[in-house]
Amino acid sequence: MTDSAKRIFGGIALILVGGLFLIQQIFHLPFHLGGVLVAAVFALAGAVFLYVLATRRENWWAAIPGFVLLGLGALIAVGEFFPAFADNFGGTLFLGFIGLAFLVVYILRREFWWAVIPAGVMFTLALVAWVAQYNGFASGATFFLGLAATFAVLGLMPIGRNEKWPWIPAGICAVFGTLLMLGSGAFLQSAAGLVWPAVLVLGGGFLIARTFIKKD
Repeated sequence: MTDSAKRIFGGIALILVGGLFLIQQIFHLPFHLGGVLVAAVFALAGAVFLYVLATRRENWWAAIPGFVLLGLGALIAVGEFFPAFADNFGGTLFLGFIGLAFLVVYILRREFWWAVIPAGVMFTLALVAWVAQYNGFASGATFFLGLAATFAVLGLMPIGRNEKWPWIPAGICAVFGTLLMLGSGAFLQSAAGLVWPAVLVLGGGFLIARTFIKKD
């Protein structure tokens, strides 16, 4: 970072700290100043890494600590200002930021196909954290179906067209996820209860038809 950039970030940090202490002295705030300061520090640290990324796209690695630190700052801030929301969706929020970090890595460097896997896993875990509040058994199904979708996306990418291995974990996870979803009861109570069985029936019919067509 240049000296001017360091001075700018240092000035922002001082303004945030001084401003928050001043507000705390003047008004009776319904939150803890310490938590807000910690959130601001994490957010500012994340912004520093994203600045490093923005100045040179070759610094793709900075996206990971940048978004993770921003996620931590957001999680702490939400916990202070909206505690009920944080209790229900805090895990989803933080894991979503981590998934976003790896997604940005892939967008910046398309040859880094591996970044799709941690991105998909993190987004899946974020969804699992949300689903678990309503149906714990369905959260397991969500995890496997999310992994299946992640590897299916990988299979549709150039690496998947050259190497067919992504479809193996995608298929296995899809089967496990479907079985768990059926056992959870949530599957039959949703629109997916109609769509997914229809997909399975059509897929089975396609395999049978393809077998007879090849014989002819």
